[in-house]
Amino acid sequence: MAPRRKTAFEVSFPEEAITTDNEVSASLAKTYLAEPRSASVGSNSTTSSLGKRKLDSHDATDSVVKKRRLQLPKAQRYRKPQGVQDIRETSEFVIQGEDPDDDGSEEDEKPIRLLDNFAIFDPKHRFEMVCLDSLEKDDGVDRQFEAAGHVSAYYENDEDEGQEDGASEEAGLIYVNLGAILRFSVNYSVDAEPFYIETQYAWYILRSPSQEYAEHWRYFCTPHRIAQIVISHALRWPKEGLRSFLDKFESKTLMGRTFVSSDISENVIEIQDIILDEDDPSKIVAVPFVRAILENAPSKLKTLNTSRQRHFTRSRAPPKKPLLGNIDLAVLKPENQNPTCVTPRIAKLAEGYFREEIIVVGSPPGPVDKAALEKRQKIVRKRLWGLIEKTRMKKSVTANKANRVSIQDDYYTEVNIDGEKYKVGDIVLVPGDEEMPLKESQLPESAKVYDYFWFAQIMYFVVANQVAHIRWFNHGSKTFLGELANPQELFLADHCDKIKLRDIIAKVTVHFAPDLLPPNKPDDFFCKFMHSLGVGAFTSLDRPRLELFASQIPPDNCPVCPLLVQRENDTIPRACEDGFGVAFGGAIYHYEDFVLYRAQIGPANIGYIIGLTLNTRVPTVTARKVGRMTVLKDILPSNTFRDERELYLTEEIVTFKVEDLLKIIYVPSLESLGPHQDIISAREDWLALSHDHFYLRYSFPELKVKSWKDRQPVGCKDLHVCTPCTRERLNKRRHLYQFLDIQSRNPLKTLDLFGGVGAFSQGLAQGSKSLKVTHAIEISPSAAKTFEINSPETKVANQCANEMLRYIIKSQQGHQVEVPKQIYDDKKPVPTQPRPQEIDVITAGFPCQSHSTLNMYKNVEDMKSNLILTTLSFMDYYLPRFAFFENVPGFLQFNLNAQQVSSHKTIGGIPSGGLKLFVRALLDLGYQVRFGLLPAQNYGTPQRRLRFFLYVAMDGEQLTEHPEPTHDFPETKTLQIPIRVGKILHILSPVRVASGIARHSYVSVADAIFDLPHFDWKNPNSSRKSSGQSPSHQKERLQHGRTILSFDCQKPGSQPYCGLQGEVDYICLPETRYQLVARAKKTKDIQHYTKRFDLHKIERVVNIPIKANADYQSLPHGMLEWQFVDPSSSVGRKKYRPGLYGRVDENSIFQTTVTNMDPTAKQCRVLHPTDHRMLTVRELARSQGFPDSFVFEAEGNNVVTMHRQIGNAVPLPLGEALGRELRESLYKKWCHISETATLVQDDSDDENS
Repeated sequence: MAPRRKTAFEVSFPEEAITTDNEVSASLAKTYLAEPRSASVGSNSTTSSLGKRKLDSHDATDSVVKKRRLQLPKAQRYRKPQGVQDIRETSEFVIQGEDPDDDGSEEDEKPIRLLDNFAIFDPKHRFEMVCLDSLEKDDGVDRQFEAAGHVSAYYENDEDEGQEDGASEEAGLIYVNLGAILRFSVNYSVDAEPFYIETQYAWYILRSPSQEYAEHWRYFCTPHRIAQIVISHALRWPKEGLRSFLDKFESKTLMGRTFVSSDISENVIEIQDIILDEDDPSKIVAVPFVRAILENAPSKLKTLNTSRQRHFTRSRAPPKKPLLGNIDLAVLKPENQNPTCVTPRIAKLAEGYFREEIIVVGSPPGPVDKAALEKRQKIVRKRLWGLIEKTRMKKSVTANKANRVSIQDDYYTEVNIDGEKYKVGDIVLVPGDEEMPLKESQLPESAKVYDYFWFAQIMYFVVANQVAHIRWFNHGSKTFLGELANPQELFLADHCDKIKLRDIIAKVTVHFAPDLLPPNKPDDFFCKFMHSLGVGAFTSLDRPRLELFASQIPPDNCPVCPLLVQRENDTIPRACEDGFGVAFGGAIYHYEDFVLYRAQIGPANIGYIIGLTLNTRVPTVTARKVGRMTVLKDILPSNTFRDERELYLTEEIVTFKVEDLLKIIYVPSLESLGPHQDIISAREDWLALSHDHFYLRYSFPELKVKSWKDRQPVGCKDLHVCTPCTRERLNKRRHLYQFLDIQSRNPLKTLDLFGGVGAFSQGLAQGSKSLKVTHAIEISPSAAKTFEINSPETKVANQCANEMLRYIIKSQQGHQVEVPKQIYDDKKPVPTQPRPQEIDVITAGFPCQSHSTLNMYKNVEDMKSNLILTTLSFMDYYLPRFAFFENVPGFLQFNLNAQQVSSHKTIGGIPSGGLKLFVRALLDLGYQVRFGLLPAQNYGTPQRRLRFFLYVAMDGEQLTEHPEPTHDFPETKTLQIPIRVGKILHILSPVRVASGIARHSYVSVADAIFDLPHFDWKNPNSSRKSSGQSPSHQKERLQHGRTILSFDCQKPGSQPYCGLQGEVDYICLPETRYQLVARAKKTKDIQHYTKRFDLHKIERVVNIPIKANADYQSLPHGMLEWQFVDPSSSVGRKKYRPGLYGRVDENSIFQTTVTNMDPTAKQCRVLHPTDHRMLTVRELARSQGFPDSFVFEAEGNNVVTMHRQIGNAVPLPLGEALGRELRESLYKKWCHISETATLVQDDSDDENS
């Protein structure tokens, strides 16, 4: 027998391979700690900035060091990249997104910045590239260490960057030559903490090296990164053994390479050295896996420590001001996050796709039997080759006339191909478009049937033409799921076709009851959903319809053909039998209907049908033009309510094509809705039922109204409406009220994960009138308190979702487990949690920063990116009837197993793998799935905000449709979703947004906030003569200052904010529907205030002219910062693009409301349209649709924390739009159940009679 080869584990750790983790040498720790330490070197348990060390040619460790796998890179010289300007770091140097005037609480506090594409070099020696560890070595050369690279602003909270629309703009980064490097700092106690260098002016986080410097960086970084992993894990898991540690270690990566166990032994000298420099090395060395690692290090340590110099003093990591006392930020830091917890089913699905340690709550999935899989694959491949050979054979086709449907027709129910019978209903394999290999040796070892064949169900045969009429299936791998699809799952398609009989290769077994799928039968498949390739939705099979068509005689047994006929008929205008209407686009339009019809720009046109001409080549509609009351702003009396739902009739006539018809809307006269004393309440009830509901009070001679005096009242008797359409609508209204009454007594109990302040779930609840948010989980203390205050009936757990999942499952399975405490009060336990049968709906805006803010460790270390697994585990445990998920659009680019090549780029991995895995898991759980991109501005939110939504319903429920956009906005971008699977790019178009089809125009800034009180910031230098402002602007400023309040907003102040608080009067009655909704309930605290700023920023703000889109370019030269005028700055490099200190246009909409709102941030157009100040908390809340009664809580009344709560929220109008669609889904199912019950009752009555 050949000798057994040693494993990699045994080679790297021979001693550990012999002993167990718990067997330790009693003298081991003493050996490491007995050697004298240099008194010149300080010690720090969290950071390391090493002093110089003279090189000793007689160092006893030389032979060990030489064994290191990584060798010092060859000498290479730094060269400035081509095309970059030479910028030196100075005290005036400012990065866009930094506050240049915020000097911090201490005079010597330096800003923290990010450094990418960097190199470190010695300018005294011909710019030779050097490693950072040369800082601690004295090689006898008088060296100077400098760095250069792309510099950008640092965001303490990655949400501040990740919530902003658009990716990082690498082209706008500044390439800077830094001054002398004073020291470097590494926090070894925190696994994901970056490496820093310090210069005279700032701290810099080292993110990604330049391509030329990469090997130098790898040489330095490898031992320090390994030491960081070792020390941080030792402090967190002090009882961990080596094997357990190595499982975690070998999931870590550095610069695109995954660590292996031998990396530890090859760098053990440096690891040992770093451990012994910590404050309490005995605590670290006592950990079992650390002892095992250090057994490979030399026992004599004196030479490693005695030669250190104090040339570079030891320092702590740079202070991070926002975290000091800010618990809302602290809970989001990597070192404070819990490991990802998952259920066994999700753990099995996620295996191999996530590098972070995953804790399975329950029995972990068993090991994969690779030998059995390989054996099965060989069988599959052999059978596949047999099928491929059959495609080249000439086939014999026969048919028995006994299987002919009728004498007149040539349709057959059965044929014989090469001796095998094929009949209607059989599912067969058909050659696909992949080229077949000519030899078996050319067939890949991993080849599957679905790689070369398509799946189809036979509807009938046409023997005379030698064809079969079939209905296609889509194998999961041919959908956007691609490589993450279940290899045995098929999806039924709404696509029928004709194929040649000779292309039928073989029958295949497909189970329509997946639970009955036999194990270990890879040739069997299952189908439980339909799939629409164009929109990416997975929906339940309509089994009654399929059974109905299966009972029909060919060719009437194809379920798809009638759908194709219907779609074609819908595109052709057809006159109604009674002659008073036209059928088009799936709707029937009658005389005296109010309709939307296509416009060239803006919202749709509105008409009142008075004539139809259908017997011409181009059928037309004749209508009276109908106008929107909101467009009459300039002629309406002051303080008149301009309701977007109020229309007016005109005598003006228009003729347009029938094909321009869009939909019917319902427009009664206001007085017909109810008695005069209750007319407002009746109006609101009518409008709340549907966005297709409007009303009118007046008529005018023309659409373009010249005078308010031209109006004529329109009463109930004056307005004739289509009787059939009105009767149908009133019946639906009556039934809908019955349904909502039932729902109010038994609402769907909802759990809101990652709830924030509850905007998403509350929007759904308000829109559907069918939900009750009973429970929520939110990790941020301030957000959790805000949720509790504004939703007192909700039990809010202020805890990590992973910790809550572990506690819920363990405690409800009978285990003794400690009840987690509220983070905001560590003495208060979280509320009682629901059991699975007590939750009907789950909502979740789960975080996923890996696609938005990238750094050295982000994709492989950030546990927040893995919260999709936590979310799926909650779904697996609770199995709710419905669920709704939200994320930033970048989630679509979240690639699984991608490698970080720079701070702005990842490569490899599974494209859109996050989405694919998420949908695959939901399908496995039995859910229908629909997803798309929804622009908030097209649903009545006065803000540019594009977000990704995914909603699911349990198989058998009515899956929610995408809400139809209700508001027009001309700048909405495409909503297509590209997803790559191999060489194929799937383009999904689930939501349609186009100009000229929406019900309303967009809600403007003025529509949203112009009823709120005005106020200014006081100019700290109001008497300054050399302001540079024009006389007209100075006069404007003085006049403005006399008409509204002014507040001193310079910091510090008695409060962290300035402006209005408490109960404050509005300046007018609601003038728009948006304002009316915002003020539906009285507020206890208007929170109409801003944060405080330094005097320089205030002075710049108050000197921006009151003009739409005015910004820093209007400031006098004496107020400009360096970044506004220097061509080498980030602003200059972007050709001085507008926006900084930008004023909002009152006639447009807000830019995306994000978590970092500031005049110099990326989101910098934040100045009020007419006031000399920034937008207030309440105005930003209005931009997201929050009502004024919604009060924001923040630790220490921190205004920035309130900004984060607002910026993280799902706009309420968008949530309400989704809620209305959920209500419609529930209503349809209720109607279906009611109709079925009625039919059953009727049959029973007939039998009794």
